[in-house]
This record gives sequence, C-alpha cells and structure tokens, in this order.
Amino acid sequence: MVIGIGNAKAGTGKSALALLLASYLAKKQKMSVYLSGREDRWTLGWLGERSSLLEHTLPFEYLPCEIGLLGALREKLRAGNNSYMLIELPSDLQYPELIEAISGLELLICPFCYDGPTLNASIYFASLALRIRPSLPLLFVPNRIIQGASYPLKEQADKVLRQIGSLSTPIPSLIGFQRISSLLLPAGLVESCSATLDLIHSQYLSKLKNGKP
Repeated sequence: MVIGIGNAKAGTGKSALALLLASYLAKKQKMSVYLSGREDRWTLGWLGERSSLLEHTLPFEYLPCEIGLLGALREKLRAGNNSYMLIELPSDLQYPELIEAISGLELLICPFCYDGPTLNASIYFASLALRIRPSLPLLFVPNRIIQGASYPLKEQADKVLRQIGSLSTPIPSLIGFQRISSLLLPAGLVESCSATLDLIHSQYLSKLKNGKP
C-alpha cells in the first residue's frame, strides 16, 4: 500500500508523522515498511544520514531517493499484502514529480495544526490532490495538539475538513519530538501516540487494504 504524507505548508510535522507511522507499522503491526520522500529541507534525508553514521538497525527500510524513481517499487508493493510505502511529499507545489507521486497514492495523509495559514494550506493541498486524482482517499491528522489548549478555529475547521476527507484523532505535542536526531525513534514516543496510530491502522489502512471504503 502506498501512502503519501503531505501539506502545502512546511513545518506541519510531516517527517515526524511519517517516522511515527513507519515505526508503528513495522514494530507493532509487523509489516514490511519502506520510507522515502523529498522535502524542501529534506529532514528525513538528514536523519537518515545520522542513522547511517550511527549504524542503527531500523525496523523499516529507508530509501534515500527521489520520488520520481519510486514507480517500480510502488508496483512491486501493490502485489504484497503486508507491505507499506510511506512517501513524504514536498511542500513545494512546483516540484516536477508531484503530480506523478500523488497519482500513484492509495491514501493521502495530511497533518495540520489549527491555525489559519496551516488550515488554508491543508485545504489547498487536499483540493489539489483531488484534482489530480478525484477518487483518492484523504485523511487529515491534527498534529502537535496541546492537551487542554483552546483552539478557536477547531470546530469550524473540523466541519470543513470532514467535507473534504476523513479526520482522525490528534497526535499530541510531546517534548520527545524536539529530541529526534535520527530515524530510530524511542519506543516510548511511538507508544505515547499509539491511540491515534491504532485508529489510523484499524479504521483506514486495514479497511483500504481489504477494499472497504
């Protein structure tokens, strides 16, 4: 299954969510997972270099290559029932291979925060993706949400986002995200987000794999 993680606004936590989901699927769900992508600042690339220098044994396979070179692997993954490919999509909408990348997705996950600019960028990115592929399933994931904090735009934003795609429970704001220095995440960080990750897996990934809406 090929999953894209993207937003038109940089800094929405795409790399962290991609790492969380890759680690969760590989460790807890015992799936074969491939992680790749190209962001403006290429956070995953820098973290991948760190893991290589530290000789980490990762639970998933990291592929440091351009999005446009992943077509052959995407086709191979579609034949495997227990394989996932997670692609961090670039925020730059002028990226040459963006249309090709979105066209090859089976699910688009859009992490976002409840501020005006991020919400506008999220809706724009999702709308663009649906213009490229109208039948593409979309999942919005509230990211870096502080428990007990007030988000004035939340109620209205949730209503609008649900008209475009599905909306998951939030990923909490945790100090551990600021300490990520390689592709190898602490087990405790993944466990702290397991409620939302369990939901994403059971309500979206598993159903899509089984051909259910």
